[in-house]
Amino acid sequence: DMLAKTPVAEIHIYDGDLFLQHNAFRSPGAASIEQLDKQMKKADYYAAIYGQMHKHIIPHNYYVDASNVAELDQMTYVFIAIDKGKPRKFITDHLVNVKVSFIDVGLGVNIVDDHLIGTLRVTTGTSEKSDHLAERLPGTDDLDNEYATNIQIAELNAMNAMMAVIK
Repeated sequence: DMLAKTPVAEIHIYDGDLFLQHNAFRSPGAASIEQLDKQMKKADYYAAIYGQMHKHIIPHNYYVDASNVAELDQMTYVFIAIDKGKPRKFITDHLVNVKVSFIDVGLGVNIVDDHLIGTLRVTTGTSEKSDHLAERLPGTDDLDNEYATNIQIAELNAMNAMMAVIK
């Protein structure tokens, strides 16, 4: 949402997931029942929404993996929001190797003493500075994370997005 309001030339959206009800609760805006019933790919859904505000939004209805990661080599800047450690590490290692700057965002919500505790992370990697990434980017999945069980995550996602765009 925040990136679509910037004057960048193109926005490429990579995601192989479907846009379903559980995604809608964590996303900006308010998806209608009709939109959810279409079971669109997330990349197509977001391209349709943000294409009303920004030209040149290009959906890629698949995950970034070894067969297509080279598509990122020509990007000026990459924003990463992945909830899995191994794909994040694979992509960020590749971007460091090809000297493409990126921002990776992370979000953790855990129950501590019957209270929800939330943590937001915004990490930048550039060709000049990447030696900190091993310490800052999780390489594994947080199995105790309550992210997928709490529909109030939209606010934290929005804040993370705002901090990433500002950074």
